[in-house]
Amino acid sequence: MKLKEMKEKTFALIEELYPELNNLAEDEDVINKINGVVNSIQMDLMKFRKITANTEINVELNDDRIIDLKGYDDIYQVNKIKLVPNEEDMVTTFNMIDNTTLEIDNSFAGTIRIYYYKYPTLCKTMFNNDAERQNEDNRYVFEIDPMLLEIMPYGIARDLLRLDMISNYGSYFERTYNDLIQRLDSRNTAGFVTIEGGIDLWVI
Repeated sequence: MKLKEMKEKTFALIEELYPELNNLAEDEDVINKINGVVNSIQMDLMKFRKITANTEINVELNDDRIIDLKGYDDIYQVNKIKLVPNEEDMVTTFNMIDNTTLEIDNSFAGTIRIYYYKYPTLCKTMFNNDAERQNEDNRYVFEIDPMLLEIMPYGIARDLLRLDMISNYGSYFERTYNDLIQRLDSRNTAGFVTIEGGIDLWVI
């Protein structure tokens, strides 16, 4: 889904959609705030269905098993590390010393592939003119799960109308957003447990 489609969904919810206008809405305050609110809501939703990614890093012998991840700003959480080219059966253990420092648990020189969950790429929030804003609307494509994209308009509407004292729309969208999050299918977020060993029991 593109950013323009998300704005159309949200503006339709809050009765601000004017398809004939270049910016799709009349309220300048809403137009100027929405990209920042979109970023905030997708950073909230990404925790429920994580975005997978991977990258390869070359490890030198003198690295002392420490890997600096400061250049990898999109890493939200490291999932697993495999040794390349023998990644089929060689998964190595690791420790996160802090948010940007990784320590592998064996002396290894070569290439490792880090499988991780990433932050979504955020849309631009500052523009010099309407043409730049419209270009971003048509260029930006969301990375988060399609189910989360169906929930997102309610979160955006909540934040856009949070200070609306005249109606109860803000509280309505707050309740709806929270309810939809609670009803998310947990199979994409829950871990799996494998139990091995034990004995067979026969009941006679």
